[in-house]
Amino acid sequence: MSNSLQGFDVMSATFAADVDQAFWINFWISIVLGLSVIVPMLYFAWKFRASNVKDEDISDVTHNTTLEIVWTLIPTALLMVLFYYGYSSMKVLRTMPAESESIVIHVEGKKWSWNHTYPANKSGFVHKSAELYVPQSENVILKMTAPLNDVIHSYFVPAFRMKEDVVPGRVTQQWFNAEKLGTFDVECAEYCGTRHSYMLSKIHVIPKDEYDAWFKSSSKVGPGEKEVAKSKGHELYDMNGCSGCHSINTDSILVGPSLKGIGAKYDAQYLKDAIIIPDKDVPEEFSAGIMPPFNLSDEDVTALVEYITTGK
Repeated sequence: MSNSLQGFDVMSATFAADVDQAFWINFWISIVLGLSVIVPMLYFAWKFRASNVKDEDISDVTHNTTLEIVWTLIPTALLMVLFYYGYSSMKVLRTMPAESESIVIHVEGKKWSWNHTYPANKSGFVHKSAELYVPQSENVILKMTAPLNDVIHSYFVPAFRMKEDVVPGRVTQQWFNAEKLGTFDVECAEYCGTRHSYMLSKIHVIPKDEYDAWFKSSSKVGPGEKEVAKSKGHELYDMNGCSGCHSINTDSILVGPSLKGIGAKYDAQYLKDAIIIPDKDVPEEFSAGIMPPFNLSDEDVTALVEYITTGK
């Protein structure tokens, strides 16, 4: 698995060019202003070094009005340029399109996974996925939050030049309109704990007719993916990001203990409590407060426990 950020060489969202323009203008003006201070400083430090200037050559200098006006007005003008391009690019990013003209998708970021929930289609089916599927050239509004007992995350898409904090107990919003077809990385840009670097997802930008056909369906996988029959417990295991912290087929320890053979070690009630009240009885060598409690129905908890104990 590559740890490098992918997408800086692509501009997929409509506002990406505005963000890049503001960045490069800011970058080059900062270079000019930095050199305008550093170069004279080094020159004067060399020219007027103690070994090169005699005491009798030193005279009192009052001021130079022209020079003072110049070094005040030019940086001020450059500052106004920075402000203008920074403000104009931010305005494009923060001016949300009308929800009636957009696809509104709810995003939950939690340690350490992303979940996307779409609006119900005409048949009432609600698509939920770890990766995001959107149509090309359509406005998409993301309404993002994290569970109250979680930490701050940040939804970052380099190819879109888009980043928005995801805060526990609050709803933050961001939007985009992807012009280019393709698959683009989503990363968490706010350090959020042990598995921060594995909090990855994808945005798949697909043709509108392909998206519409998928959205109208009741498929539990993404467009073009082969649907594999899964038990309800297996679906809950994937949907709630359990695999990000627990291995189930090996003895590997990720963040929490391995779940391989856990049914032989603990009874069903213990495992149910571990899901609903994870700090009630923390296994040795592991710390409390790492695993968040899950707000699941009794039926869902039973299905999840059955899957992690039997693999079915």
